[in-house]
Amino acid sequence: MVLVLVGLLGYVGLSGWDRGVRAARGEGAPGVFVAESLSCVRHPGHESCVCQGTFTPENSGEERSVRLHAAQRSDCVRGAEVASVDSGAADRVYGPWGSREWVFSAVLVSIAVGATVVIVAGWFRPRRESEEAGSGR
Repeated sequence: MVLVLVGLLGYVGLSGWDRGVRAARGEGAPGVFVAESLSCVRHPGHESCVCQGTFTPENSGEERSVRLHAAQRSDCVRGAEVASVDSGAADRVYGPWGSREWVFSAVLVSIAVGATVVIVAGWFRPRRESEEAGSGR
């Protein structure tokens, strides 16, 4: 059962890996994000903001409602246009500063691989003499 949960953790990490790497490199469909609203929350030591707006790709005129990932308060002035990239996420685009989402994916995959190694190594570890003596003597 634990191995299944570890597998699911690895799957979650891998599912966002390609999108996170593309966002970090600034790869994807270029376009323009136009800010509509800003919501910020202060945490000890930093502020986290969500900037809602519309994204219009350069290739087509189909705008869609999205969030601007990792936006700062200064990036999200109502009506302001920000050059951005759509890396394939359904609900967000990335600004010219890129993204560090790949770090979270890498951590999840590393934890899953490490836990799998520990679990599998535990199955194949040699039995100690005290365990053998107590089981049948």
